[in-house]
Amino acid sequence: MKKRSLKTLDEGSIGLGRATIMDAALAARHGVRYVHLAAFAIDLDRLVEADDELDEGGDAGLPFGFEVFMMEVGLLSLLDVEEEDDLSLLEDVAVSIFETLDPEEEPPLGASLLFAIHDALVRGELPDRLSSLFIGWEGDSSELTKELEPLFIDPDLEAAAIARVCLEMEIHPPLAPPTREILAAMVDLEQAELGDGAEDPSPRDAERDRFDVPEEDPEGAGEEEEARSR
Repeated sequence: MKKRSLKTLDEGSIGLGRATIMDAALAARHGVRYVHLAAFAIDLDRLVEADDELDEGGDAGLPFGFEVFMMEVGLLSLLDVEEEDDLSLLEDVAVSIFETLDPEEEPPLGASLLFAIHDALVRGELPDRLSSLFIGWEGDSSELTKELEPLFIDPDLEAAAIARVCLEMEIHPPLAPPTREILAAMVDLEQAELGDGAEDPSPRDAERDRFDVPEEDPEGAGEEEEARSR
């Protein structure tokens, strides 16, 4: 699969040194569900930039639009789209992000969540009532939806594969605890579906081959694990 980055974030903006989609009013209104979803989206946009750094260094990265795919899978697992409260949360999130967008400035971290909500609408995973939020939206996602189709052939498998790579990527500050929990749950779900007797003798090697992630230096493995735990 060809590798490109969504043009929602400017290259080189690493870390949290700029605005994010996290909204204190929405956190107070919707509680932990909103906070976890927003943190997940923010971290995935940060991972896009970290992946771009790897790509610039000559190492192949994750597939185009992986952050939108993961946000979509994540929001559909975190929220019950048949519950009015959760639909209201998504409506508030979309409105809040739209209000922060400024054509003169780079989008806030986590803004790719708009693409995830819109793509879920296109795929029929969300009710049509949310489509009114995107009337007049200039962010045409038709190409993105097409690019994501292969990932949705077996979304649990693809999400687990991407989650493994994301969990191993070095990023500073580190991923938020809720993000790590969501990614780990995606890996656990795939393992549960495979069954206890379907153990893969070398899952990390398989995922490295899948996304062309370079091998770690065994001598530096201990230092890397220590850095992640901080």
